[in-house]
Amino acid sequence: MKSLRWRWLFRRGGMIGLMLISACRPASTPSGTGALLEPDIHAGALTVSNGASTGLTVIGIGTVRARPDQAVVTLGVETEGEALAAALNENNRRASAVLAALKEHGVAEADIQTTSFQIQIEEPRDRQTGQRTGPPIYHVTHVYTVIFRDLDRVGQGVDAAVAAGANRVNAIAFRIGDPNRLAMEARRLAAEDAKARAQALASALGAQLGRITHITETASPWPVPMARASASLEAAAAPVAAGELEITVQIQVTWELR
Repeated sequence: MKSLRWRWLFRRGGMIGLMLISACRPASTPSGTGALLEPDIHAGALTVSNGASTGLTVIGIGTVRARPDQAVVTLGVETEGEALAAALNENNRRASAVLAALKEHGVAEADIQTTSFQIQIEEPRDRQTGQRTGPPIYHVTHVYTVIFRDLDRVGQGVDAAVAAGANRVNAIAFRIGDPNRLAMEARRLAAEDAKARAQALASALGAQLGRITHITETASPWPVPMARASASLEAAAAPVAAGELEITVQIQVTWELR
């Protein structure tokens, strides 16, 4: 009876041992699985997917800088008076003089546009009692957006507008009239940059570039001001510095590797 009991315990212990050994074995890894590396703007990414060819993805950047050829000025006339008609008439008189001065300095009529026209009423009141202390005051404001296509005449044009009656000059913003030509050049540079990066990486990996499988423009071109200038009513000559504008294009390209 004792021998039978020991044999039964031995068989049971053997089964437990086999179960423990199986549990301690490392799990097998399926063959053919790959790894994906996140794209890097400088180094690129190498992608290996199950059942697909190896691909190399890089990001190319192209930047073009150019001097702006247009200036957009926001200026206007603000008048006030106890009578609305008087404030309006004064505003119209000074605004007409401002428009005439701008045209004399080379600004076309099509390049002058009303941005806003406002009439506001101010009622003087006592702060403690809230009672009105005088007649209402009417504020009339007429603001124009003016495009100067000759940057050499911007300062003189602003001075002339101020002399004619403009008492609000908000800012001068510079732009490029036709940015498409510069954008196309930036795209070409971005493509060359992407190809150079890909060739350098492929050579380092001992591979060659195959066909392009994917192209995406990840950053659209838009002129970014590198400098801005504002005009001041206290400035005698309204000096203007145009600076440069920058257009940047970013593309992502994927090549097959051979």
